[in-house]
This record gives sequence, structure tokens and C-alpha cells, in this order.
Amino acid sequence: MALFDTDSYRRIPYEEYKAIGDLMRAHLKTHEGQLRAMVAFGDILTRGGTYNIDLLEVVENWQGPRSVVFASSPELPLRGELRLYLLTPDEFEGGVGKATSAERDLLNRVREGYDIIYESPAGYVRRLFAQGIKHGTAINPLEFLVAGNAGRQA
Repeated sequence: MALFDTDSYRRIPYEEYKAIGDLMRAHLKTHEGQLRAMVAFGDILTRGGTYNIDLLEVVENWQGPRSVVFASSPELPLRGELRLYLLTPDEFEGGVGKATSAERDLLNRVREGYDIIYESPAGYVRRLFAQGIKHGTAINPLEFLVAGNAGRQA
């Protein structure tokens, strides 16, 4: 069940969807069973007219950067930027009220329009969004998560 107007929902263009699929397969291997979810969201779905890809990954025991921006490479050809945001399952699920304002802001952006690329177990993301994760209303934008330079880590 989508939490956005399905009449205005935009499909991800084939080239971008292919890049997302390639990334998902690579990250399933890289994270060795720790990848819980991959969700596409952002302007590519809500407004269209962009080749920039926003992806949220939920990874068990993630301790690396919270976001990374990538430009096109021979291994992953892109027409725009790929902005990857990473959360642990606790952060994604709200961590019993411990979610930061940045995590709440990110999840509010995801809820504006999303496409679940991968979830384990099946229904994991759908169930949480259907239950209405209690993250509250965001006050500040995610300035530190939106990096403007390719490869910049936040």
C-alpha cells in the first residue's frame, strides 16, 4: 500500500532502474546477508524530470558513513548522481524513540514517494510504513546528508 497519490507516481526510467538493480546485486554480496532493505525515493519518483537516484539502504550493524554521493563510473554508468543513504534497522524502525531529526527527515522524504527494490524478510518495509513509524515531524532539513560533490561522504 503506497502512502502517496498513485496517479502522480512516476516510474523510474529503465537506465536508472538497471543501475539500481546492479547496485542491489553488488550490495547483497558486499553486505553478506546484512542488507535488510533498499528503497528508491526522491524526485525521480515524485516529480520526475531528473536522472538523480536517491536510495535508502537498511544494513545490519552498519557503522560507515550515513550518506555517499556517486557520479558515473565504468562499473556503474549513471546519467545523474546516485545519493546513497544508510541506516541500521534500529534507526530505520525508530530505535524506540531514539531516531535523530536527520533520520526522521530522511524517512519523511522517503514516505513522499518510494519504490521498494529489496526487503528481507518479505514485507519488512511495507509493514513498517503501514504501521506508521512514529518519527514525528521534522523541523530541520537534511543538509548534512545531501552532498553536492561526487564521492563526498557526510
